[in-house]
Amino acid sequence: MKYKTRRRIYAGRFILMLLAGSLWTIECLGQDSLAKDSHPVSAIWSRLGHSHDQRDTSYIKAYGHDITGRLYYTRANTGLTLRAPGQKSFDYKPNNSKGLGLGVSYRYLTLNASFKVLGTDKDKGKTHSLSLQTSLYKEQWVYDFVYQHFKGMYLNPQEVYNSAGQYYLRPDIKSTLAGIDFWRILNSDRFSYRAVMTQNEWQVKSAGTLLLGGELYYGNTKGDSALVPAALAANYPQAGVDNIRFFRIGAGVGYAYTYVFKKHFFASGGVTAIIDYATTREYQGKDFKSVNALSPNVSYRISLGYNSRRTNIVASLFNNSIPAHSALSGSNYNNFNQQFRITIARRFNVGHKVRSKILNPVDQQLDKVEDKVKKLQGK
Repeated sequence: MKYKTRRRIYAGRFILMLLAGSLWTIECLGQDSLAKDSHPVSAIWSRLGHSHDQRDTSYIKAYGHDITGRLYYTRANTGLTLRAPGQKSFDYKPNNSKGLGLGVSYRYLTLNASFKVLGTDKDKGKTHSLSLQTSLYKEQWVYDFVYQHFKGMYLNPQEVYNSAGQYYLRPDIKSTLAGIDFWRILNSDRFSYRAVMTQNEWQVKSAGTLLLGGELYYGNTKGDSALVPAALAANYPQAGVDNIRFFRIGAGVGYAYTYVFKKHFFASGGVTAIIDYATTREYQGKDFKSVNALSPNVSYRISLGYNSRRTNIVASLFNNSIPAHSALSGSNYNNFNQQFRITIARRFNVGHKVRSKILNPVDQQLDKVEDKVKKLQGK
């Protein structure tokens, strides 16, 4: 047991060093690229992209100092998948509702609020939920934050557990997911995630970028009794498990590209792949079994839309599913998290009075935050 503990500590330290090293390398490369010399590192960096904290105006029109307002339709698909060799997988899902939302963006700050106005399916039981998700799209960086907590879930699809055409409901199941991932945009001078995701920029030419970054996630799903229904217990090695906990940390690489047609129409896609140090515990009462492994994880963002000086219309899908190894089964669990959104956004000029009384103080606070971040980065 002591040997296993030491091994976990060493593996954790290794991943932390790898993560810290990758961030340091990204920053050093970015700083080296600004120096016009013949250093090999600068030459490599120049081939990877342009990231000088200065937008190429022939590619990107920035409207960060306008107020961008939006109305959007949103739908979430979240839950936990249980798998077993040779068996049909099944999901525990919260009874999420479709919703409408309102939002506003100014510079790199975005605030959104959605409302469950379209109701839920009563046959899928009741879910008490708290979901806080946000993405911070800066010129050179993307940060994704998530905290989700659900109580009350249903089993899907119905036919896995035949209950006279009714859903198998588990009001006792609680599921929590919390974490962050971050990505450095290596061609930030010509590629804009803001144009696609926060609608306060306009990318008028096609461009792509490499991405470097990492992630850190924790998850926990538990019930008052075994997660696998008694009627299915004979077919699933996880039978008897009533609590699953996992932790993942790692670093990775990705690529994103936005294709622009006649300046206004665009299709954008980005995919990232990460190698994590992952640890999972499966509890049966107070007893548990653990498994540690290096584990890959892939996520993606896809968008289609129209952009102009004033108007942005976009449909987007963001998938960030988190797998978790099983010590009892040859298959993995999967914490899936998909967000689909249709957005209509409009950019507004700001009058002198509003800017002087409201936005100038906001600018001062945002500038202070940026200055502190630059100091931490050694700039």
